[in-house]
Amino acid sequence: MSIDSTIDGILTEFTGISLEEVQRASLMRRKDRKYVFGFLDLPSILSRVVKEYNVLDINGFRTHDYETRYYDTTNLEMYHMHHRGMANRHKIRFRKYGTSDLHFLEVKKKNAKGVTIKNRIKTQGMDASILDKEEEFLLSFSPYGRDGMELVLENSFNRITLVSHNKRERITLDYNLSFTSHLSSFQLDLPGISIAEIKYENHLAGSPFNATLRNSHITPRRFSKYAIGMALLNANLKQNRFKEKVRLVHKINTNYLQTVKP
Repeated sequence: MSIDSTIDGILTEFTGISLEEVQRASLMRRKDRKYVFGFLDLPSILSRVVKEYNVLDINGFRTHDYETRYYDTTNLEMYHMHHRGMANRHKIRFRKYGTSDLHFLEVKKKNAKGVTIKNRIKTQGMDASILDKEEEFLLSFSPYGRDGMELVLENSFNRITLVSHNKRERITLDYNLSFTSHLSSFQLDLPGISIAEIKYENHLAGSPFNATLRNSHITPRRFSKYAIGMALLNANLKQNRFKEKVRLVHKINTNYLQTVKP
């Protein structure tokens, strides 16, 4: 049995909830904690939290395909701010939300207190051009407009979304990641990587998912799919502060490929 089939089987044991119920726990202003670990560990982790969380179910599907297009300025200001660890930095992206077939233009801001604030506007698709209404949205929630902005990175992945019973904690589990750079034209698939993100309001104390990862010796680390994807595919970019994470990604993915190699 494949790992994907094993995951699908475990997900049937969770109580399913609708997209509308998940949106009540959207936590657009939140704190978050991220973890990077091997895809081979994902079934075991899921099996240990079955009774603690509900899972997003859309038309019988409990894993969902996501696509993202990231924009940055021509001098990659947002990437470099992230690399320097600066507060009040932004990400700008178009995202297609899997089975629901919803498209949004989103602005994420990380403030000086480490709080992530996300704002978004529904769009008709993920066209490369930013339209007038979308530019008004950008100018409302970021210092950026469409002039001087360009598409720099795309990614796709599968996502599982879990929500705690009290709706105060939401978890996303991303895997089967693929990146394409619009700067170098390189593409990279990372089938061995899983990324978990716990989104919460105030404190993580009492989180069963956090406890499960801790007991599995999986420690939190700052990780941005945008920043690390850019570093992985564009060797000419300044990335000293990302080297440890880039090495970790390659190590985990290489171990996976060696393990599953026929």
